[in-house]
Amino acid sequence: TPTNTFNSPDQSQEFMGVNSTYKGFEKDSFDLYFLRYIEGDGAGFDYNTVGVRYKGAHCGILFDSEFAGQWGEVGTTSQHAWAYTLGAGKKFECAPWSPTFWTYFDFATGDANGNGYHHQFPLAHKYMGFMDLFGRRNIQDLNFKLSAKPCDKLTLLAWHHIFKLQTIADVPYSVVMTPFVATPGGSSDLGQEIDLIAKYGITPRSNVLLGYSHFFAGDFYATNPTPAPFGGDADFYYVQFTQNF
Repeated sequence: TPTNTFNSPDQSQEFMGVNSTYKGFEKDSFDLYFLRYIEGDGAGFDYNTVGVRYKGAHCGILFDSEFAGQWGEVGTTSQHAWAYTLGAGKKFECAPWSPTFWTYFDFATGDANGNGYHHQFPLAHKYMGFMDLFGRRNIQDLNFKLSAKPCDKLTLLAWHHIFKLQTIADVPYSVVMTPFVATPGGSSDLGQEIDLIAKYGITPRSNVLLGYSHFFAGDFYATNPTPAPFGGDADFYYVQFTQNF
């Protein structure tokens, strides 16, 4: 039976933090942040995250780096985890279409007790593939991104991700930190993802985006002791229209 009531807030959770950005460099920026995420009901958890990020450009080379350490408690067990991202790129301004190429490596620890790094509230597909298959826990992602502009209104993007487990003593996790399977084991090879995007600006305030992604399943799905939620390759097609007011 439908009810006409307002949603109730979850008073058992708290999220707080502080962020500071230094922009005194000519082309670089430096961030320092602290985040605290708490769940008081049930087994509960208490995550504390301290991180730094430094990005910019020197001698024509683009770079982006971030490191985060995390500690706290999950239920009655302690948690100590960490994650980092390293990226280097180059924009070829004199080449046709002004392409920009990036190489990234994302790393987040896993744990045999399931207390690996928790990415909390991520922008999911902005970093680890548009198909949103994996969350930032027990993961290694070596990826290569190429973007180009054939004309002012058209932007093209190709992105290749190579996913592996950080440790086979833990399982892979979804974007909402749900374990894929109940039992660790098998290959660390999760698979590879190819993302392709074409974005066309119709007007200064509107655009249309065409996207296609393909996932090549790795050996993990055939070698893990328990059945995975899915197996085999996957395809993802989408069209998106955006209007800004």
